[in-house]
Amino acid sequence: MECYLNKISILKIRRIVFNLHLYIGLVVGLFLVIVALTGSLLVFREEIETQLYPELMITDVRGEQAPVQRILDAVERAYPQDHIFSLRVPRQPGQTYLVKMNHAHDLFVYADPYSGELLGAHRQSDTFMGWITLMHTQLLLGERGKTILGIGGLLLICMSTTGLYLWFPPNGRVLEGFKVNRSGSWKRRIFDLHRAFGIYTVFFLLIIGLTGVSLVFNKTTVELVDFLTISPPRPAPVLSDPSRKDSHIRSLDQLLQHADRLLPAQTTWINFPQTPQAPWIVRKKAPEELHPNGRNFIHFDQYTGEVLLTENALTAPLGTRIYNALYPLHIGVAGGLPTRILQVAAGFSTVVLFLTGYVMWRNKRKTNKRKVTDGISFMGQSGKLFR
Repeated sequence: MECYLNKISILKIRRIVFNLHLYIGLVVGLFLVIVALTGSLLVFREEIETQLYPELMITDVRGEQAPVQRILDAVERAYPQDHIFSLRVPRQPGQTYLVKMNHAHDLFVYADPYSGELLGAHRQSDTFMGWITLMHTQLLLGERGKTILGIGGLLLICMSTTGLYLWFPPNGRVLEGFKVNRSGSWKRRIFDLHRAFGIYTVFFLLIIGLTGVSLVFNKTTVELVDFLTISPPRPAPVLSDPSRKDSHIRSLDQLLQHADRLLPAQTTWINFPQTPQAPWIVRKKAPEELHPNGRNFIHFDQYTGEVLLTENALTAPLGTRIYNALYPLHIGVAGGLPTRILQVAAGFSTVVLFLTGYVMWRNKRKTNKRKVTDGISFMGQSGKLFR
């Protein structure tokens, strides 16, 4: 009797989990597919953009590079109505400078690192990959879109965990869950396809969901990771002193040379002060880091060039180092090209999971409707017999 009751309880739990998995998939499945597909394209964003816009992304390698200040002066002359937000420094010979204007997602200006010549510009939203980026990171809705994406990431985690629970066969025949039975009916093949694709990609989808949520709700994630690892928080930014604005800052090239002496690693980005108290921030990547942009930061006073703060990713507290690893995991660069390909495959697998799940739901719905219709017909025929 007790064994029978236990089986009933397990069936009830599976029914609840099944309904949760089903209705989340029906409500947000297509939304998650769009996010996953755009994310898959962004894994190879740089390679795709190089093919689409070679005249902006690459140049011939020749001689020494021009001073950075010359490039900035050229940008300011060409776009006097805009202001410089950040500068991407070439990571390899032949790569161009990218100057972001106004904010992170507005006007992009490209410059030749050797001649200092401006190669062209475009608005991020006007290009294919730029539009894909805005869709994936904010759903074209700004901050509100980021919050929606965070909630979507939580639902992806829920779908993945419930799917993993439902995948495990009650009869213990685990190997069957990895196969597609080609000799069965087409409905059975659809079910097997959904189950197999799910188990092969579930761990990648969980990583995508967990890391995606951490990037959206980054403040909460940082506090949680620091709490769990008993780590001190990342140091608070040190502000520039506006009272010293009459001081003459050294050139940006001199600041970069100073940054190289403080931290001999590759410079990847320079963030420009956007407020009277904001510092210059030089970002660097050490060879040991997984993060493509690095997580080393040197803050300079925007008026005097004085070093305000230095952050070294390799000596940072454990909590900070764990958080720094989340973005490389999210974009699949942690294991090089193989993990990037697997990340793309996991993203495209959501199409198969959504379509097979939808077909299974439609088949079940049609079957239930047929049962109801047959039942009504039977009751009608029975009523005639007793008139």
